[in-house]
Amino acid sequence: MTVAPRPLRFFATTTFRLALLYAGLFCTSVLALFAFLYWTTTVLVDRQREQAVVADMTTLTDAFAEQGLNGLSDAIDARTEPDRVGNNIYLLTDRTLAPVTGNVSAWPRVVKRDGPWISFPITIEGEAMAHQARAVHVVLPGDYHLLVGQDTRIEQQFRSTIIQALGWSIAITLLLGIGGGFVMSRNMLRRIEAINQAAERIMRGEVRHRMPVGDSHDEFDRLAANLNQMLEEIEHLMGSMRTVTHNIAHDLRSPLTHMRSRLEIALAAGDPQRQREAIEQATADADQMLTTFNALLSIADTEAGAGRSDMEPVDLAAVAHDVADLYEPLAEDGGMRLELATSGPQIVAGNRHLLFQALTNLIDNAVKHARGGHRIEVAVGSADGAPQISVADDGPGIPEADRARVLERFVRLDASRTTPGNGLGLSLVAAVARLHGAALSLDDNRPGLRVTLRFDPVRARALPPPAEAA
Repeated sequence: MTVAPRPLRFFATTTFRLALLYAGLFCTSVLALFAFLYWTTTVLVDRQREQAVVADMTTLTDAFAEQGLNGLSDAIDARTEPDRVGNNIYLLTDRTLAPVTGNVSAWPRVVKRDGPWISFPITIEGEAMAHQARAVHVVLPGDYHLLVGQDTRIEQQFRSTIIQALGWSIAITLLLGIGGGFVMSRNMLRRIEAINQAAERIMRGEVRHRMPVGDSHDEFDRLAANLNQMLEEIEHLMGSMRTVTHNIAHDLRSPLTHMRSRLEIALAAGDPQRQREAIEQATADADQMLTTFNALLSIADTEAGAGRSDMEPVDLAAVAHDVADLYEPLAEDGGMRLELATSGPQIVAGNRHLLFQALTNLIDNAVKHARGGHRIEVAVGSADGAPQISVADDGPGIPEADRARVLERFVRLDASRTTPGNGLGLSLVAAVARLHGAALSLDDNRPGLRVTLRFDPVRARALPPPAEAA
């Protein structure tokens, strides 16, 4: 891939192209505005000039009709005095076009005729260049010819001024557009280059390097901040993956070693009973590993959003009632009493199967780890309009310093090492909570532990009742 030289790279930037586009659009707007101004102004000036000439011609023909040739000559002489003539043109001739009076020395050479109107060049006394004039030609009784018009040099100068202003405006607009595009492109290119350099450092292995964030809080700063958050999450996920891989290898090494030893014993033993016992123990180890893998798959599917498409109105009270019926005998076998407290239906948007599994994990943990306790309470209610469900026990609980850590995969505290399990129960609960947008909290039950899932009250209020509760 060929890279353009750094001084010329700004020409290929989107910012510079946009600046040129906007400059072109603005030039087009200026051109259209000046064209409209030029057209309307020239039409208005031409119309006013023609109206003035026609009115003047009417006055002079009336003077000829009332006072004859002498009266007309006197009127023209009065109009051609040096202090009154202005840019008006007057000429009275006889039938041979010989001048009788006026401020034009000879009958002009007609360039263009439009009915009574004629256009012709005229040279003003004291000026070397000829100007265009436009006048009305009328033939009077007695075959006299009267020419009344105006010199159009002022209009021509005005048109020339407008055209020059248009040219300068377009030139200045293009200059400012290109200059502004250059400045903007260099600034944008510098900031994008900083992000590119940071990305290159990260790709070279500096995974802790982050994008530069300025103090302007503009789009680039927000982009850099979002990229940094994404990198933090990626680094966290990579760390979690390494931890999970290490924990899987550590937790599966022992059962695999035991399985291999027992199978070797079974192969070497001649006693069928001992072989059967070894195979049964190996099968139990395989079941434990399958349980671990199934739990990992459930967590991975939940974190990937599997089950989001199956979201529907779910009554937490109904789910808690079903789970309590299922686990009540198990709690009694462990010497504990399972109690259910509900305050009526609590509807949330959720996946009933995942919510059921999360609640069973919480109750199963309470039954296994709340040794010395006598009571497990499952409570369904609401707080500040937010539906919530909690599982509380009166066992030894979890130290506050370890409550965040036990939500990670394969984390088992020293006190629970002797009980069956794989350290994935609370990880699945945390994944289900994230999928449902619920807040998961572990609190001191004084004594024991209280785990609470608190759901979004806004989403809950917008839901219809579930089909089973309707």
